[in-house]
Amino acid sequence: MKNNISNLDFKRHRLGLTKELTVFNILNTYKKSSLKLKLEIIALIEVLKHTEQNYNEALSLIYKLEKVKDSTGLLTQLSKHQLDTKVISNVKRMEMAPNPNSDSEIQTAIPKVKPSYYKRNKHSLLIVSGFLVLFIFYFIIGTSSNKTVKKNYNNQKITTNSTYIQLIPEYGHKFVNTTINGTPTTFMLDTGATTSTISRSYLNKHIRSGFVSRYKNFIKNAYYTMASGNRVSAEVWQFPSIKIGPKTIYNVEIAVMDDVDDDGFLMGMSTINKLGKTTIDLSNNKIIIN
Repeated sequence: MKNNISNLDFKRHRLGLTKELTVFNILNTYKKSSLKLKLEIIALIEVLKHTEQNYNEALSLIYKLEKVKDSTGLLTQLSKHQLDTKVISNVKRMEMAPNPNSDSEIQTAIPKVKPSYYKRNKHSLLIVSGFLVLFIFYFIIGTSSNKTVKKNYNNQKITTNSTYIQLIPEYGHKFVNTTINGTPTTFMLDTGATTSTISRSYLNKHIRSGFVSRYKNFIKNAYYTMASGNRVSAEVWQFPSIKIGPKTIYNVEIAVMDDVDDDGFLMGMSTINKLGKTTIDLSNNKIIIN
């Protein structure tokens, strides 16, 4: 199998920002990180906030922690802190350096040298360079974020266009309401059955109405093995159409059995498969049609 790990996944793994982190775990990870890592964490959270609610909430808490209004203010503040830290560190190193003239009574005059342009404008150049790097990094991550958001929007659009058939839970079973030739008919959903079943008396009603006839719609005689293990003979008929929820299916094979009561019809998987690609969500009492 091809290893399809994106640059975004690699950054998440390196920074420890997994999907399972709670809002406060994300905040603690940010607090414990160095200034450099904080800049990377903020840039990554800016991407993840569009698709993961915990990172969106964590970003709001980070704003409150740093006392800023948005990401621009936060990046500016962190960049300033990083620059101040470097300056303080340099000053401390200079104070700790030994003075070569401390033990000597004779001091040699050192000629003054005019500092270079870089030394005179070092702080300004560092700030500008830092912002430039952050801008490039943010632009690259932002482009990846837009693609991710667009992909998620397309997936959401597909899900929204899905339809479903409502199941009626009763006595530990799931029932499906249908309409056959204008007659409301209820089936019990049986995912272990291959074919739907009806009674002989129900078939005769549709024969009398002219909806089906033995000449046009009778297919064959067949035997079926019931859940009890008994083999039962049945006639297989093809119904022209059945309306199930918002969908109408056509040329549906149904087994007609003599021992079936009018309130004991079963809907098997051959009928469900006529609906197309489906997902049976028993916990939410739905047959979802993609």
